[in-house]
Order: sequence, then structure tokens, then C-alpha cells
Amino acid sequence: MYILNIIVFSFTFFISIVICAQSQELDRSMFKSSSMVSLEIAKKEIKQVYLDSGQTKTLHCGCFFDKQKQVYPNSCDITPSKHPINDKKIILKWVHAMPLSAFAGSMHCWNQLICTKSDGSMFKGANCCGSISPKFKSMESDMHNLIPSFDWSMETDNNSSKLVSFGGVEEYKMCSNEGVIPNDPTGKARGNLARAYFYMSFLYKIQIQDRLEKK
Repeated sequence: MYILNIIVFSFTFFISIVICAQSQELDRSMFKSSSMVSLEIAKKEIKQVYLDSGQTKTLHCGCFFDKQKQVYPNSCDITPSKHPINDKKIILKWVHAMPLSAFAGSMHCWNQLICTKSDGSMFKGANCCGSISPKFKSMESDMHNLIPSFDWSMETDNNSSKLVSFGGVEEYKMCSNEGVIPNDPTGKARGNLARAYFYMSFLYKIQIQDRLEKK
């Protein structure tokens, strides 16, 4: 598995150079293996990687964030659309480029009520998979699939049932042009998302939907 991880990393790093030749890349050699103990530990580790690499911007809007995980919406590459901002700080969050529903959607623990709570009730989903599936824990905490983002409520979009095909959707919706949500993420964001999807698909044998492969 260690040799396979090295091969996968080398290939994805080569692809990243081709796609984003003009942008500074993270030092992905600093990424730990997919055998991280937990998602929380992986988030702490990758935050330090980004800080050490000087890559302190969120994926979709390119908003600056600091070591305290505060995001500054007034210092973005793409100015977020105008929505009321309260006094509450916007906090950085690490999300999965390939969402949970994509890499765990076919797992039994995700779809079936097979886990039991202390009160005897049954449950499924991420909490269930995280408690019984080593593979899920590896996928969930894989640093190659974590991207910096943030949530900012959109009063104009109440369609919570829409299928999420990539991470950081709430931030992505904010990077609009005069209130119009773009059809696709920016080229740089698409490159990062595509690399994560390829990596996850190859390493964990996850089938990518046809509609995503054509993008």
C-alpha cells in the first residue's frame, strides 16, 4: 500500500503541474498517508501544510484566512456577492473535495440501519460508517481530499435537496457575478477538485459518475 500511495502521489503531482502550471502548488509531499487516526487530526495537519506553503486562500472565492482560521471576505480573488454580513466571524472549515455522499454512498453502513445507539435505536450514515468501517475512516481523513472553504448562508437558495457533486458548495455559491451563480467552478478550483476525484477514485476504487467525468 505504501508503494501504491507513492505511485498515486507522483502521478497526481505530475497532472497538477500540467493543469496549474502557472499557479503555486502546495507541497503535497507533506501530506500524511490516508491512515490518519481521525478526520480532526487530518484537518489540523493539513491546516499547517497550507500555512507552511503560504497557501492561505479558500478554494472557490480565494478568500484569505489566517492561522486562527478566520476568513476575510473583503480580501478575496473573487468578490463574494453582496449578502448581509453580521458581526459573527466567518470561520474556515475543511471540507471533502469528493463529498461524503460520493465516496461512501455505495457503502452498506451509509445506506442501511445497521448501527445501534445506546438507547437501542438504529442509525446509518457517516457516524455509523465511522464507527465500524476502517476503509471509511481512511477515506474520510485522507488529506488529499480536504480543501479549505467556509459556509455563508444564502437566503436566495433554499434547495437543500440538490445533489452536491463537489466540496465547498456554499462558498462556491457566493462567488457569483452580480448575483448570478456560475455554472462551474473556476479553472483553478476545477483542477484541484479533479485531482482529488482522480486520486480518491483510483486509490479507493470509487466509480465517478459519467456526468462528472465529462466536465
